[in-house]
Amino acid sequence: MAAYKLSIKNKVVQHIAFWVVLFLVYILGYGGGDAYQWKYIRNSVIKFPFYIIAAYTLNYWQVPRFLNKEKRGTFVITVILTAYWLYFMFKYFHYVQYGYALHLFDVPGFFVKTLMFYPPALLMFAYQTQQKQQQEKAHLMLIQQEKLETELKYLKAQLNPHFLFNTLNNLYSFVVNQSPKAADMVLQLSEILDYALYRSQAKLVSITEEMKCIQNYIALEKIRYGERLCVILEEPTQYLDQKVAPLLLLSIVENAFKHGVNGSVSKPEVRVSLEQSENVLIFKAWNAKNAHFTGALDDVYKEGIGLSNIKRQLNLIYPQKHQLTIETTDTYFQLHLIITTV
Repeated sequence: MAAYKLSIKNKVVQHIAFWVVLFLVYILGYGGGDAYQWKYIRNSVIKFPFYIIAAYTLNYWQVPRFLNKEKRGTFVITVILTAYWLYFMFKYFHYVQYGYALHLFDVPGFFVKTLMFYPPALLMFAYQTQQKQQQEKAHLMLIQQEKLETELKYLKAQLNPHFLFNTLNNLYSFVVNQSPKAADMVLQLSEILDYALYRSQAKLVSITEEMKCIQNYIALEKIRYGERLCVILEEPTQYLDQKVAPLLLLSIVENAFKHGVNGSVSKPEVRVSLEQSENVLIFKAWNAKNAHFTGALDDVYKEGIGLSNIKRQLNLIYPQKHQLTIETTDTYFQLHLIITTV
């Protein structure tokens, strides 16, 4: 209620300021001699009530009631009738005050007075139209932003259950077999869960946090596959203070493991590398593949988050600020991602 009252008060102040400024513009625009200056000011004072009536009937009755509701004929008729009423009242005032001749209808005089009364009304109309367009634009941008945020949450939700399902399955097998490696897996899994469920809710996280999660993920996969798996992780010895969308790089690594370590690959191998410069991240994920695989690239990535999901996230978070290339041969896939972080 207080906010509403404040809004009304602000509008009243704006309207008063509009008319005061407009009156000063009329007065300061006087170009005649000093002998007629007071007469010009007096005439301006007489005219301003007619300007005000024209402005408010047009902008707060005729436009919202008729023009905005596609009643153009009614709008034109009411404007003509209002203009005639203003013309007649103006002539009647001069008849009473100065004894000028009173003509019920003088076509040239009617058009002259209409052109005189309505410029402030049209100025107010132009300003309100511009303000309305700005509000609609801001509202549309807000809706689009909310839509993007909702879509990103949906994309993350696609990743988290799949990742947790795979990891918990791995842990379950070690617990059942009473492997001493289960304790290390629990510790690494707890860190991954903390990142995936909580810290990943931020729009951006430090590259150090994302890579730490990737390290834990790789450690879990090494425990699971043992000596059969070859993993090469190349990363900076010292990280720069850069931000990245959470879970984006991890999802790429997960896909590399999913398709580079499955049972059809005779020599499972995954290579992950990260390079940093001041404004650029270069991330590569390489995985071996079955040399006899003949399916399409999208088919290989169709499970889990998928390549299309990764592309969608990049388009939403880094529009015009990323470059994604895929290299595929008979023996490997490589995803090469460049992100501009500024």
